[in-house]
Amino acid sequence: MSDKIRYVRDIQIVKNDAEPDLMAIKAKGVAEIRKLIAPVLVPREYQEIPDDGIYELDFRLDTTDKEYTDVELEVDVVFRIKNLPAWVKGVKINASENSDIELI
Repeated sequence: MSDKIRYVRDIQIVKNDAEPDLMAIKAKGVAEIRKLIAPVLVPREYQEIPDDGIYELDFRLDTTDKEYTDVELEVDVVFRIKNLPAWVKGVKINASENSDIELI
């Protein structure tokens, strides 16, 4: 897959006192994409006029066959992990052009 995360911008570790063995790792970064995926509204086709007079559209993600270069998109992810080994003192997240470390 040619799509990749170029840069890590931010890492955050979240712990909850109610569940001490559960941890969430939040990461934000910049993704390089080759194909544009865009949200679109697609109108429904009507054979007859609806009785309620409501015109419906579907909210979808649409793709294109065209490849683009230098398209970057800010992305974020949350990874939940339970029962980390006792030796873990931090988390390092690697992207293709940088990495970042967050201590626990």
